[in-house]
Amino acid sequence: MNTLPVLIRREFWEHRALWIAPLVVAAALLLAATFGRATVNLPKEALDATLSVNDRLAVFAVTQWGLALFQLLVMLIVLFFYLLDCLYAERKDRSILFWKSLPVPDSTTVLSKLLIALVIVPLGVYVLALVTNLLFAGVLGLRQGESKLLGSVFIWDTGVWLQVQLLLLVGLAAAMLWYAPIAAYLMLVSSWARRNVFLWAVLPPVLALFVEEVTFNTDYVKSFLGHRLGGIWGEFGIGRELDRLESALEQDASVPPVKQLLETVDASAPFTSPDLWLGVVVAALLVWAAARIRRYRDDT
Repeated sequence: MNTLPVLIRREFWEHRALWIAPLVVAAALLLAATFGRATVNLPKEALDATLSVNDRLAVFAVTQWGLALFQLLVMLIVLFFYLLDCLYAERKDRSILFWKSLPVPDSTTVLSKLLIALVIVPLGVYVLALVTNLLFAGVLGLRQGESKLLGSVFIWDTGVWLQVQLLLLVGLAAAMLWYAPIAAYLMLVSSWARRNVFLWAVLPPVLALFVEEVTFNTDYVKSFLGHRLGGIWGEFGIGRELDRLESALEQDASVPPVKQLLETVDASAPFTSPDLWLGVVVAALLVWAAARIRRYRDDT
């Protein structure tokens, strides 16, 4: 019963960037909020202008959203290199010989690494981002007196904050499932490649794009890759709301209330997409293949 927890702890021991990088980013954001400049060189008319409550709520929501997305983006970069390295490194340093001497199935080892990349680290970064957002807002609230502009822009709304955090959590859950085949593909390459893992992971899709363009002059591969890399976010209807907001700004019309915009996001739509669940099936097959390769390849 202790096998899986020990394997998970092993990943954090061997790949410290999984927890160090998110902490460094969170600390940098809080330092920027604490010691950053509270005043900027703006015309007096801009400083005297008073934003409406809805505009201030929009700034608050965008700030909370942006801070979390920045931390999640750094997490994606770290996880990309982790997935490429997690099965390759143990063959490179021959530690795989020790781990294979233990009564632990290859499938359990591979699943523990996938669990780290798709569940544990994303949820941990989400909680860290939530705490960072609270502290960031608290610091800005304490510094309102240092700048008239900051005082006229900053506002706190618990309802908007909860809506943003809930949408981030739902989006994270959908992303875990949507990007599962990409994570499994990177693990498959990590378990198979003897060297130059990054090139083996990147070259096949790049060559497929090039060959299709030169040979058939079509863009099916490009469309497929684009859909798999970012198609999930269109399912939420965020693009439609952004277009609606842009249209209102261009026509100098009143901007819809932030709470109304957040409520129109369809949080359940991604989970009804057949592409999401087909991707999960493909991910399961790729993970099985990675475990089979690990079973027979130790580079000895």
